[in-house]
Amino acid sequence: MNPTNLLRADLGPVQILLSLVLAFSLAFLWATVYRRTHTGIAYTRSFYFSLILISPMIAMIMMAIGSNVALSLGLVGSLSILRFRTVIKDTKDMTYLLGAIGIGLCAGANAWLIGTIGAAVLAVVAVVMSKIGHDRVGSADYVLIFRSGLREPWTALPEEAQRLIAWKQLRSATDVDSGTEFEYTYSVRLASRVPPERVVGELSQGALRQVIMIAPENHLEL
Repeated sequence: MNPTNLLRADLGPVQILLSLVLAFSLAFLWATVYRRTHTGIAYTRSFYFSLILISPMIAMIMMAIGSNVALSLGLVGSLSILRFRTVIKDTKDMTYLLGAIGIGLCAGANAWLIGTIGAAVLAVVAVVMSKIGHDRVGSADYVLIFRSGLREPWTALPEEAQRLIAWKQLRSATDVDSGTEFEYTYSVRLASRVPPERVVGELSQGALRQVIMIAPENHLEL
């Protein structure tokens, strides 16, 4: 083995340091955008730190491999031993993870301009899309559960309360008291800019009792 091959002649210490600093800086920006725009109960602080650390790691691996085919094949064999069992529930989290890997690839391949402009553009798009999503209050589907002694409870509701629900579909109806009371489960979509708290309050004042509204996991806010 030639000892001179242990050091990459085309990469000096300054260039290596700059690539790692750039990867860390862009990854910190990308992870901060993720934290600021995240919605859902699947947020974990460990995933936030992973987004920051994975880019410098990828950059380091890219600089180590370079154009060496033997090293790249050895890396593939080494990574095949690892088994990642963490399940990413939100597809948006997977997108952020892919973005962090892309930042590391650009930094490690010395494509600094591509990485900087790409990360900035993606961050702006992510922030804008998150703002657009927050403007549509009540656009998400909910599961509405309530009890009533009526076989057609919606007809007994005031017209104003009915307008709060833009769409509904019966999922189940259960007899809970020998035909005197029923439990209904609906999939509903709220009217534009109608918060779920208002729906629960309005429906509870009529012929419905024990009104419960459940949001899907990917629509819950933290």
